[in-house]
Amino acid sequence: MILDINGVSFTYRSSDVLHDVSFDVKPGEVVSILGPNGVGKTTLLRCINAILAPKTGNILVGDDNILSLSRMEVARRIGYVSQQCEKARLTVFDAILLGRRPHMGWSVSDDDLKIVESAIRMLQLENLSLRYTDEMSGGELQKVSIARALVQEPRLLLLDEPTSSLDLKNQIDILSTIRAVVKSHQVSAVMTMHDLNLAIRFSDRFILLKDGTIYEVGGHEIIRPDVIEEVYGLPVYVETVAGHPVVVPNGGK
Repeated sequence: MILDINGVSFTYRSSDVLHDVSFDVKPGEVVSILGPNGVGKTTLLRCINAILAPKTGNILVGDDNILSLSRMEVARRIGYVSQQCEKARLTVFDAILLGRRPHMGWSVSDDDLKIVESAIRMLQLENLSLRYTDEMSGGELQKVSIARALVQEPRLLLLDEPTSSLDLKNQIDILSTIRAVVKSHQVSAVMTMHDLNLAIRFSDRFILLKDGTIYEVGGHEIIRPDVIEEVYGLPVYVETVAGHPVVVPNGGK
């Protein structure tokens, strides 16, 4: 097991954001956390990454309690991509190279450079490698942030809305890349997603949150109209298109 979460609760200003959340993630899995705005999806990712400390519960990455680790040790195990990607006066190459920091000695090694170059090719950033990140679009910067997380060589990738700033082609390219890395390296990825159909296409399992607690956990079998309606408050159809379940809202014009 790469990730094991048991009874996690989080309170913010005396309001319960998460309550008794438990699930696990196996090697080679892509898991999407789904649910409407305000149910605690991003908060859950931040707890897993030890940015926030849960009120109760345990979070294990492998055999390690995440709260017992230093920030550098966390970074060796977890690559985190937030919704807001910070711009800086750094080239794309240097920004991605920063992801190697948890593994570096006193200087940059040939292996570090090769790993960065590989990630640049994987994310199709070759033509942008010498551009400054503060001159880039939101979608380009998102790809740089994902590349930086990949070069950390983590056991677990956490991605908060990884496709939010991307056009349709880049959404498919990024999620295909994430899935390929997870499968080929037997690591794991946990993503928050608003686009249900993208999540369904690229994920192995789903965690559906409602009111800060887990409503349902499972594979494609839980993508049913009754479950989606209960979680999102919207009636839907679930149809199969080209072998993939597709959620279609049943309402509006």
